[in-house]
Amino acid sequence: MPAELQLAAKQRQVMAIAYSPAKGIFSTAFMLWMSGSGIHIFNIMVTGMALVNPVKALLGTNDAFKGFDKAAANNKEGETSTAVEPESSDEHESSVDLRLPKLIYISLQIAALALGVYKCSTMGLLPLTSADWTSYVPQPIYFEHSAVPVC
Repeated sequence: MPAELQLAAKQRQVMAIAYSPAKGIFSTAFMLWMSGSGIHIFNIMVTGMALVNPVKALLGTNDAFKGFDKAAANNKEGETSTAVEPESSDEHESSVDLRLPKLIYISLQIAALALGVYKCSTMGLLPLTSADWTSYVPQPIYFEHSAVPVC
């Protein structure tokens, strides 16, 4: 297989990984919509998964692209060689730039996380009104008191 075709195939695979969270956004949105806005055990579980899964995926972004990372491919696990090996021209040509795919992947995960936060808002779990913060309003201290004598 020519080097250009290999690079194009790798680029397609990387972009498929980058766009993979978009497939789950619609199913997550449908599940959040079907669960309603009440606070029930099923609703809490669906909303919790809508919040936890994108966070776990964001933390594992480098693991998702591990097979295509040229630094990870050169340094295999357990090997910490300090010798500099000359790079061949085929290896340099076959490296895929991961900046844009990672940016797409991260932005789609943030969109999925925003769905979960929006669901929390519609359920009333986010403190968004001033009534949610009344316990932090300081009580006024009265210096004068008045009273009417009772005869």
